[in-house]
Amino acid sequence: MLGFNKKTTTKRKLIFILFILTASLATIFLPYLSWPRDISFQNLWGVASVCLSGTAGILALIKLMTRKKNKYAFIAGGFLGVALIELFSLFSALPSTALLWMLSRILLSGYLLLSLKAWREGEGEQKGLKPRVYISAAISALLIITLVTLLPTYDPYNPMGPFGRPIELTAVVLFAAAAMGYYSKGYWEFKYFEFWLVLALLALFFGQIYMSLSQAYFDGVYYAAIILKNLGYLFALIGLLMSSWAAFREVEAEKKYLAGHTKGEAYLKEN
Repeated sequence: MLGFNKKTTTKRKLIFILFILTASLATIFLPYLSWPRDISFQNLWGVASVCLSGTAGILALIKLMTRKKNKYAFIAGGFLGVALIELFSLFSALPSTALLWMLSRILLSGYLLLSLKAWREGEGEQKGLKPRVYISAAISALLIITLVTLLPTYDPYNPMGPFGRPIELTAVVLFAAAAMGYYSKGYWEFKYFEFWLVLALLALFFGQIYMSLSQAYFDGVYYAAIILKNLGYLFALIGLLMSSWAAFREVEAEKKYLAGHTKGEAYLKEN
């Protein structure tokens, strides 16, 4: 954790603004970009998604064990559930991956939105939700995989105005709500993890916007959505790593202080 610092807060606000402006302006140029029109190239990004989301979920579990905050249970459940779906999508046909994308986005955005519940409960003792969260995330992921396996071929492209895939807008709303919730919470001003999580939510929000604007498989906006999805996972992972690093530093500083205090060294240094 960082102390309150106006310069840090201003810099972080500027990063949010620059990211939003860059992601918004990019929609002008993305349709003109050319990408390999091939499922194997998409699967390379899929492998990265599995690794990033799975690692983020595991680190969130570690944070839960040390911080005992329910928000990490929801974050871990969401990322691990999505990692399972992402892994299954690597072995699925292209029409199935479209449905898996939509449902996995709803799962992740829903769990990240639910993670705000811990904030509403306060920073004190929180209700034990951990088993229910993990079980529900696992069951949700398995139900999604089963549903996609049993359903007939699904075509996500059903143009409505500028949106080639309007069905993706449901997750857009959920990611926007989660991003606004964590921004309103204000902890991003002084906590590493929450700053990076807001950035992750912005990346996931714009990734979902891009996918809703896609007019065909493998167009420029389609791949930009996949890249931003992975960027969102990466930002969440960076936040968890930096938060863990900060926690280790706090523990080491406390150990040194206590060792010095018991030896009388702390008193001598202060005087």
